[in-house]
Amino acid sequence: MHKTLLYLFITMLLIGCKKKLTKVVSYHDNGSIKEIYYIDKDSIEHGEKISYFPSGRVYYKTYLTKGNYKDTVYYYRDDDKNDIKFKKFFLNNDFTYYEDFYTNGNMGQKGVLNDDDQRIGLWKNYDKDGNHHFTKEYKIIDGIEYTNQMWITLPTGDTLTEGVSIQYHFDKNKLQLTDSIYAFFQTEDSAFDEEDKEKTTVSVVLPKDYTQANFVPDFSNRAKDPGEKEGIPAIEIQSLKEHPNPMAVLQNPIDTTDYKKTVAFYWKPKRTGKDTIRGYFKEKLTLVDESKPIQLDKDQDSIITSYTKRIYFEFAVEVTKD
Repeated sequence: MHKTLLYLFITMLLIGCKKKLTKVVSYHDNGSIKEIYYIDKDSIEHGEKISYFPSGRVYYKTYLTKGNYKDTVYYYRDDDKNDIKFKKFFLNNDFTYYEDFYTNGNMGQKGVLNDDDQRIGLWKNYDKDGNHHFTKEYKIIDGIEYTNQMWITLPTGDTLTEGVSIQYHFDKNKLQLTDSIYAFFQTEDSAFDEEDKEKTTVSVVLPKDYTQANFVPDFSNRAKDPGEKEGIPAIEIQSLKEHPNPMAVLQNPIDTTDYKKTVAFYWKPKRTGKDTIRGYFKEKLTLVDESKPIQLDKDQDSIITSYTKRIYFEFAVEVTKD
């Protein structure tokens, strides 16, 4: 008896709520339904919303709460199967979680989009058989989506030594003002081919004085190279190969450390509070073409061409008093 009364109460409540919403239907030029959604007394969308292709197939469907997309939005293909092509879920920070799918239903890729629909962070990509193929890390640099790193993987999950990536770590994220952070960077795989990567040099670029001017999140205020006048002053820390005593810099030094592709240093804070260490790892290839002399400068008898790959990083720290 109590269950029956509860069921009747819920039914009446749902009917009462539904009466407060007005169904809205719009149409394509061909007469087929374009959209169906509901609005409340203030003309704010609430509840289920379905959009259709001119063919009559579902284009997308979702559920709105007081005009906001608080639920997953499912987008469909305009074909006979009319299956899901991709879906989005709107996160609280105005970012969007995204997944898309192959026609066989297996996932293609997944990751997070910012409010400009640019990929950020780690994105996983899969082949048509559902195997994890590779992972890309995206950052927004100068306002543009930038592929920062990439790792290629086997179906077993093992990482291949292909792609463009580095390994790096800071030994602590909380420290006192008199302390320092140890930083270690090393190329996992070069941005250049097997022959050229033997000619590359690596370094890490940081703001010269972050208390005066730090790199902004999209690094748009950086100098394109430390020697350039535009952008905030920066310092460039060369690889251990250029260091007079690399063993003094390395923590727990090991014989297998490749000094040519490794940068290690100590970072000392200059103020208390929360900070962010921003910088980039730079791999540079310089080619000299001695077969094409430059006539304008008698002291320069060859053409020098350089190519640079930058991998950007940021690391949050908290500094306390002694």
